[in-house]
Amino acid sequence: MGGARGQRARVLGRVFPTRGPAGGCGVVADRYLVHEDTSDLSRLTDFRWQFNAVVGTSRGTDAHLTHGAAELWVRDGRLRRGPGYETIPAASRRELARCGAILRLRRAGRYHLHASGVVDPDGRAWVLSGVSGSGKSTLAYALARVGWRVLGDDGVILELVANGVIAHAWREDLWVSTDLKHEFPELDSRPVLNDARRRLPRVMPAARRGPLAGMVFLNQGATDQLTRVSAVEALISLIAQSAWVLIPDDDARRHLEALRIIATRVPAYRLTHSPRQLHVIAETLLAAA
Repeated sequence: MGGARGQRARVLGRVFPTRGPAGGCGVVADRYLVHEDTSDLSRLTDFRWQFNAVVGTSRGTDAHLTHGAAELWVRDGRLRRGPGYETIPAASRRELARCGAILRLRRAGRYHLHASGVVDPDGRAWVLSGVSGSGKSTLAYALARVGWRVLGDDGVILELVANGVIAHAWREDLWVSTDLKHEFPELDSRPVLNDARRRLPRVMPAARRGPLAGMVFLNQGATDQLTRVSAVEALISLIAQSAWVLIPDDDARRHLEALRIIATRVPAYRLTHSPRQLHVIAETLLAAA
């Protein structure tokens, strides 16, 4: 459904059931999130949060999501459409469904990371993470051009397994700036209308999953430097690019612990990169491996 570029997430506040929803928040009455057993209702707390244009209210492991007047519920590990879902614009519906899918996967122990993902020729997965504009999609595209397969443009799903971490695909096209046409001549095309970053989508060979070999946190710079970072630094960077861990529901502690274990198990690097990396990024990563 398109990535959460420039993702913004915030917890809007704690709402106690006896107060009802705050006015103007776009969230309907709490009755939609009440568990079947209401004997301990007085002790349950709702948390209101926002991710881009989607406003959510979480209680326990359930959530109620709205995008304008459209509604979607995540209940008992399933997505349930509400009023207005079928009538909103397709882009809004995709954003709402995307949030619901991420919460559903989170409940199953699979965690969304704001990153591009690729699989190298030996079948090992790599994630390229950083703020919007740090070069995630661009470097993933550069790798795809030399035979690496793509897991995701702006999102990858991470799962802990007995012997490591699996990176799963979050299927979407790579969005690449046409300003790179001097480096990659095939990008000499008209960008998507009204795209501020002058990008166009590129369909590249895809992978479904792979064992995670490394996490690379990106910054652009005048020179190239790849440095290994500690597990603590890696955890801080993972949290910064995992907005969903901020939702203080019943899955929050497990989510944070999973990120801690991932930061401990998987080698992490910080790459400051110049335009030169567009042509040598594969060698840079394979040398680190």
